[in-house]
Amino acid sequence: MYNAITSEIVVAYSQCPQKAFLLLCTGEQGIPHEYMHILEQQKRLNQINYLHALNALTQISLEEQSRIVTDLAQAGNLIIKATLKSEGLEAYCDVLTQVESSSSSPGSRYEPTIVVGTHSVNKEQKLELLFAGYVLGKIQGKVPERGKIISTNGISHTVKLGKSTEILIPLLQPLQKWMATSSPQPPPLILNRHCPSCQFRDLCQARAEKEDNLSLLASITPKDVQRYEKKGIFTVKQLSYVYKPRRPSKRAKNLQATHKPELQALAIRTGKIYLQHIPTFSRQNVELFFDIEGIPDQQFHYLIGLLICQDTTCTYHAFWANTIQDEGQMWSNFLGKVNQYPNALLYHYGSYEPRAMIALSKRHGTKNTGLEKRLININASIYGKVYFPVKSNGLKEIGKFLGATWTAANASGLQSLVWRYYWDETHDTQHQGRLVTYNQEDCLALKLLVDELSRIKESAQTLSHVDFIDQPKRLATQAGEEVHNQFETLLEFAHANYDKKKIHFRPDEEDGTLPQEKQKLRMIEGSQRHRKARPKGTKVIHVPDGEVCPHHDEPLRPTERLSKRVIIDLVVTKNGIRKTITKYVGNQGYCAKCQRCYAPPEIRKYSSNQIYGYRFQAWLVYQRVGLRMTYESIAEMVTEQFHENISWSYTIRAMENLSASYAETEKGIIQHLLESPFLHADETPITIKGTTQYVWTFTTDKYVIFQLSKTREATIAHEFLKNYHGILITDFYSGYDAIACRQQKCWVHLVRDLNDDLWKHPFDSEYEVFVSEVRNLIIPIMEAVQKYGLKKRHLQKFMQHVNAFYTRVITGKHYTSELVIKYQKRFVRYRDSLFTFLEYDGIPWHNNTAERALRHIAKQQQISMNFHEATTHNYLRLLGIRQTCRFQNKSFFQFLLSREIDIDQFEESNATSFI
Repeated sequence: MYNAITSEIVVAYSQCPQKAFLLLCTGEQGIPHEYMHILEQQKRLNQINYLHALNALTQISLEEQSRIVTDLAQAGNLIIKATLKSEGLEAYCDVLTQVESSSSSPGSRYEPTIVVGTHSVNKEQKLELLFAGYVLGKIQGKVPERGKIISTNGISHTVKLGKSTEILIPLLQPLQKWMATSSPQPPPLILNRHCPSCQFRDLCQARAEKEDNLSLLASITPKDVQRYEKKGIFTVKQLSYVYKPRRPSKRAKNLQATHKPELQALAIRTGKIYLQHIPTFSRQNVELFFDIEGIPDQQFHYLIGLLICQDTTCTYHAFWANTIQDEGQMWSNFLGKVNQYPNALLYHYGSYEPRAMIALSKRHGTKNTGLEKRLININASIYGKVYFPVKSNGLKEIGKFLGATWTAANASGLQSLVWRYYWDETHDTQHQGRLVTYNQEDCLALKLLVDELSRIKESAQTLSHVDFIDQPKRLATQAGEEVHNQFETLLEFAHANYDKKKIHFRPDEEDGTLPQEKQKLRMIEGSQRHRKARPKGTKVIHVPDGEVCPHHDEPLRPTERLSKRVIIDLVVTKNGIRKTITKYVGNQGYCAKCQRCYAPPEIRKYSSNQIYGYRFQAWLVYQRVGLRMTYESIAEMVTEQFHENISWSYTIRAMENLSASYAETEKGIIQHLLESPFLHADETPITIKGTTQYVWTFTTDKYVIFQLSKTREATIAHEFLKNYHGILITDFYSGYDAIACRQQKCWVHLVRDLNDDLWKHPFDSEYEVFVSEVRNLIIPIMEAVQKYGLKKRHLQKFMQHVNAFYTRVITGKHYTSELVIKYQKRFVRYRDSLFTFLEYDGIPWHNNTAERALRHIAKQQQISMNFHEATTHNYLRLLGIRQTCRFQNKSFFQFLLSREIDIDQFEESNATSFI
């Protein structure tokens, strides 16, 4: 039991609250990993060397300096081995150094220095120094500005201590509550990456196994545990029942693999290997498997193991470096051996080996080895794709499942550091032998895993212990398979169009037509289905002859040859729409320079295969873009209303034609947007052939455009707004933050988030008080907006309330509720962009305009389910024009009929003059 909160407790809490609780409240004494003893030995040796060096400089005995410091005002310039105590906190410093006092804060001031047993400095050591500076600040009345950490190699690392209070308060508050409670409740048990070196690892592991704790799965984070517990899932077994197979889109491709803990749990419960994707790598006659051992703290790689497999024979080679000076020779020997097999692939597991190879290449001047192109990371072939019935994707766990063995029962990366330390101390070949054996067994386990993945690739359908995630195997006997096939055929027979599909209940009941011939017949039928014979015109119009060659200024000589074109179009009146069939007739003109004849201009504007006129195409576009109808429904409506049998693809062609006609309209809208004093921006996902892309909108209350990007990266917004100098109104997506203009964040998003979290956490009293403070700030502002509008002269007075709110609730305040801390950070981050609307006239406080513009796309996607990339760009251009008309209360259909380019110049009363 501890009588005070020490730096060891604080560091332990940052690693694992359970560890800190056991140390502080129970008096449990576990057994630390052997590596932790080694670090302590190195730390003590470093302390002795450093303090003796200081002693030689200061001529002050260590005995005189070794005391508990309670009154620093009476101390000298240098204090060695100081223990600091204040308000139940206790910190140890190897050295306290007196620094010059400033005129604003007279008196003695000290800065802490600690000595560590590692070559590099980690975040736990920085936290230990922060804690020492925090306690020192309580004693001397001010937290020191900086402190120092002395590493094993003698380098002094300066650390700024100014934010120690902000960092330490969330750690100290729960510890102080435990100290003040007679029977404190332990925190939830969550295993993490610190467990292998923790003295309580066996105790926690046994408890986790007994509970079937979710954190037994290595991929589970504390946030994941909280998320699952809210759903009533507390064990790995319960989690295994969560996954629901979904049939992926047939058009889906290049989907990024994501690891699903539910599938890992399912594999453990069933004992099967589950496949999301079948492994794709290929095998060769000669293959190389390698593993690198190193000391990350020293950035020193001392052993490279290489397993060379050729046909059925495998030989192992170990490349060893006694010291860091021998590393270059080891690396050279390894490259020499690998280059003997220039076409062989290099298999490894994880990211450590590629990073080590890059470091070795740079350090020893072999940058262009070409090995990076031959590397195959087997972990990448497993992550999110293959789920073995093990608790992690570590090579040891998977290897043991597949039958791999290690000579040392405690073999691990952490243990290898212990063996290497003992070898450095004694040069005993026994320790070197353990390292080489461990490395060789890693290489053999990797080969065993590659062999298993290859077997899965070749025989996944027949292996009983392998199953597919989204399409589980349906096992049946030969007789059962025949029954299944006939029953499925019977179900197809019940379909309304069974007659056309020529269904047969038995496989031998064929009509004698070869499959290739059937396919050809179907293609012919499909091509003729929507072929339209040239109709006869009900109205004939004689068009004037052409006078000038379209390619030269040469006059055309009249000829007797006739050009004809029959066009089906629509006549739009106030009372309805009717179809017309017009036959255009005119004499061709002959150009002596071209030596060819040309049709009159009125006929030439129609392509040779065009049947439908502009207004007909405008009607099709209006149905799709304006009314959100599907292509199939539009084709059906054309048949019903106009007795025209068209393919659904003709609507796509009409959209392409009109989109090209309105390119200048879109440019005009963009110009208006960039000249506007404020601009809304937002984005929404859209599914294109099974993959998720994003539609971005930039809009005011009068103009709208849409743009498409393959990812949610804000590059497209940065490019569009690079010359914009107005105020940008957005939600809280961080991609907008770096755009170089004033911004206004959407209060609707913020209030919605605050309200939703309050519903989810009704008994978080600290959060409830925080939300009430926000409400008390924003409601009077909204009442002023409602009464006076968005007028600066009525709103700018509220800036005083905002400043008072930040002083009282946000700045420098310390909270325990995770929700409050989350929103406190948001208010700090967006202080300059939450209240911009108070400083200018007419700036909206929400982003509803952008959401209103995007709502049409969301509805269209619900109706159509999917988009095609080739047509989406045309659709978005026309939709931008449609939404602009809507925002200006103008008819989109009448605008299309008018053939006007500038929406601002369009007047609906004049639209009929263009019909």
